[in-house]
Amino acid sequence: MNKDKVKIPALTGLRTIAAGLVFFYHWLFDYVNDLPLLIGAPFKVGYVGVPIFFALSGFLITLRYLNDFGQKKITYKHYLYKRLIRIFPLYLAVVTLFVAAFGRPLNMIPDSWQGWLSIYTLTQAFFPDWFYLGTLVGWTLTIELIFYIVAPVLLKLFYKKSIWYTLTICITASLLMISIGIGLSFFTPVPNSLLGAKRNWLMHFSFFGHAPDFFVGMFFAYLYLNQQQDDYPHRHASKLIWGSSILAYAATLMLAFRKAPMGTLENRGLGFLIALASSVLVLATALDNKNRHPVTRLLGLRWMVYLGTISYALYLIQLTEPIQWLYWLALGKYGGIENRILQAVLIYLMATPIAALFYELIEKPAQRLLLR
Repeated sequence: MNKDKVKIPALTGLRTIAAGLVFFYHWLFDYVNDLPLLIGAPFKVGYVGVPIFFALSGFLITLRYLNDFGQKKITYKHYLYKRLIRIFPLYLAVVTLFVAAFGRPLNMIPDSWQGWLSIYTLTQAFFPDWFYLGTLVGWTLTIELIFYIVAPVLLKLFYKKSIWYTLTICITASLLMISIGIGLSFFTPVPNSLLGAKRNWLMHFSFFGHAPDFFVGMFFAYLYLNQQQDDYPHRHASKLIWGSSILAYAATLMLAFRKAPMGTLENRGLGFLIALASSVLVLATALDNKNRHPVTRLLGLRWMVYLGTISYALYLIQLTEPIQWLYWLALGKYGGIENRILQAVLIYLMATPIAALFYELIEKPAQRLLLR
């Protein structure tokens, strides 16, 4: 299958949902408990948007680069350059304009040049004392960068290999990363480093705990690119869509109900199930090539795809000082809106146009310029 002709709008649409989960997880606070569990669960544990993002990244990188690396059409240097310009221009703009320029909120501002260096080099996730600095979500981008660095190794191993071989590689790589993460927790603690960090912290805030989320996305993208030529997968796309959607929702409900601490086996296991379900969902919507299923149509709506396109900008700005001003001043002090759930909805509606401006004025032009 020619990957250059492959377009899966639902993948971008699903990014809208992932970004929304993280956004409302941060802005609903404990007021999400005012909602019935069946409605509030996705927002109560909205951090599951992160493993969804990671699974989508694994899927997308495999979709775009499996054949390129297998056929040696791209160099590692060129690939890495393309991935870096996908992340850094917008990130540096947000950090400079919405973080450094304001010097607030104080809990996200470093008190040393080393802290600032970790922000601007996106290495926060290597330092437990600094991983929340800057945009608060920068630690996830450190993890994303590590995946970009190691992904080509797996892509070369996958190319023109059997399904079972590829599955074995994904499982082995996942277990290896988890083992390394757990192993680091047994070292004598070294201040502000991964050595000796708490196990739950390593499983939630480092690449070692989230590697399976990326790898499961890679595996299902491999399945899509290597599907058989018969009509069987397409005829069962609807069942896969419903099944994966139900699995993701059920795992989210269980996560909210059980309240397992972040990084525990139960918490990470359920998070992985959601990443797996998201990968299956993207695969199934891609197989639903006539867009017959309502979920495929929903995720492929023009506005859903556009919100997914600007989701990176929204993800970065969501907790910066200007957005917090809008929340506390425009909606609270002067807006007179006391309902916290309504406030969260309104701040989402106010932050989205700002994210669109960052995308249209910075992210998109920067990528066009740097890819010339």
